[in-house]
Amino acid sequence: MRSLGFAIVLSVSGLVVAAPSSADAAVPEYDSAYAGESAFVSTGPGQSREFQVFFMNTGSATWRKGTASQVNLVVCLANKTTCNVESINAAWNDGWLSDRAYAAQTQAEIPTNGIANFTYNIKAPLTISFGIWRFNGDLALAATGQMIHQEGYYQEAMCACDRP
Repeated sequence: MRSLGFAIVLSVSGLVVAAPSSADAAVPEYDSAYAGESAFVSTGPGQSREFQVFFMNTGSATWRKGTASQVNLVVCLANKTTCNVESINAAWNDGWLSDRAYAAQTQAEIPTNGIANFTYNIKAPLTISFGIWRFNGDLALAATGQMIHQEGYYQEAMCACDRP
């Protein structure tokens, strides 16, 4: 899936997302569908920025924060299929859940067809120069690290620092 570079406003009551087939689900009773994200960001040395991404719970299990059913937005490599690994952008970590996960779901519970919000911050290193940095991620069950439904989510940060 290709991520879009603009903000998407969600209306939970009016949002319709086609549920993926159960054959796509990697963990029994857990499945998800991408539902939107915040805009890509511009940044400069030492500046913090926030990303948000939204996924719909299309499985039959409720995602409960702080329990074995918690769902995390984990780090993926550029291929977007190798996930739950240490970030190549670790220098940008600004309070992530861990070196392998950006964030847990923000809400206490996400029932079937509910929309989960994942929010995390990045902070540009002081030595940053002109370029674009991509933050790849996907959802995994926190207790086991198993991927739920790989979709290839990403967001980008651009620095026009020291632009020639």
